[in-house]
Amino acid sequence: MPSFPPTETPVVSLRVMELRDVPIAVHLHRLNLPAGFFVELGDRFLERYYRTFLTSPAAVALIAEVDGRPAGFLVGSLDEVVHHHHMLQLERWRLARAGMMSLLVRPELTMRFVRTRARRYVRGVRRSTTGTNAEQGERLRTGVLSHVVVDENIRRAGVGALLVERFAAIARLHGSQRLRLYTSSDNEPAKRFYERLSWKSQPDQADMDGKLWTPFVLELE
Repeated sequence: MPSFPPTETPVVSLRVMELRDVPIAVHLHRLNLPAGFFVELGDRFLERYYRTFLTSPAAVALIAEVDGRPAGFLVGSLDEVVHHHHMLQLERWRLARAGMMSLLVRPELTMRFVRTRARRYVRGVRRSTTGTNAEQGERLRTGVLSHVVVDENIRRAGVGALLVERFAAIARLHGSQRLRLYTSSDNEPAKRFYERLSWKSQPDQADMDGKLWTPFVLELE
């Protein structure tokens, strides 16, 4: 991926992510978010994962270009329940196949999956077979900012803020009432970044591997 020479006034534009952009998203993800179970599953799984944001009716996938070249991306959902249902109902076999191929050649990762994730994933699939009707009710329509990544050579150009603000505007337009995201609890620059954009931090939570994450919420109403 090309690096970006320092310029005083870079031209930044946003567009909808397309299928041809998925390898770019995977490359940026691996470079900038190298830790995590999905990364350990390999590029094939990551590509299939990012494709779900292109097929889901409740997802947003944006590419940021600087001077005409991809420099960052954002993926998220406008309604986490609908998007989760889409992933489990329409994409689960493709995701499972890609994940299984990765696990077959990574025995240590397979053992960790069985120990920390398998039971939870099975429960999620079982719940998805009942559909989303029972979950609608009076629930707050909540979207999730899943990932936002910007090329490290262009991070001070306001690309990340532009992506996040555009996502919030799209979510508001589509009737989302709240947005949520998680960032590593020890990532102080990221936490300050979201606070500047009016997101509110919540008490830390631990994931299945014991890692602490700080949730952030943005109220849209």
